[in-house]
Amino acid sequence: MSEEDVERLKLFSEKAERLVNSRFMQYILGKGRISFSIGAKRGEEVKTEKIVPDQEAIDAFVLTFRYFIQNNERCSFGNLAKTYEKTSVPGELRTEYLEARKLLNDYLDAQASIKIGEEALTRRRILDVFVYGGLAHAQKKKKEVFDAWTRDPFTTGFLEVHFASILVDVLRVIRHVAGLNEKLVRELEKQHN
Repeated sequence: MSEEDVERLKLFSEKAERLVNSRFMQYILGKGRISFSIGAKRGEEVKTEKIVPDQEAIDAFVLTFRYFIQNNERCSFGNLAKTYEKTSVPGELRTEYLEARKLLNDYLDAQASIKIGEEALTRRRILDVFVYGGLAHAQKKKKEVFDAWTRDPFTTGFLEVHFASILVDVLRVIRHVAGLNEKLVRELEKQHN
């Protein structure tokens, strides 16, 4: 295994640790939940309550989170797969990584419990539009979708909660893979000593 592979494993774990210790996660752990509720009483204005981290905490989280989902980053899930596919990686660690990645992709490709117009949204679609249309980039088509989604405060509230929940769920997989990376690095160090 090359030095670049070891650096990739360590970078993944370093960025995972940054997410775990982020203000975003401190908020989640402190509140214990993410939610959006709507309440109305006859004759009164509709009230909403959204429990999600503030925008600055979300923006900072997403800035680091991109390392795991953009394949131009050395430590993305896609590039990490190249390391785990090498024959020098013990079979059980390779299998565990590939299973974690498959579970993550299955989770992201599953439908979220929200529909906009005729589109039943997948978690991947929500993640993609929020990250690449509003928070970290402004790709033209995705920005148009993001802007359309966030015009209505009710839709925005539901989507923001879904997005934050997706980030938390993906972080669980990131943490698991970071643990695998640490095992693999220890294994490699044993082989070289």
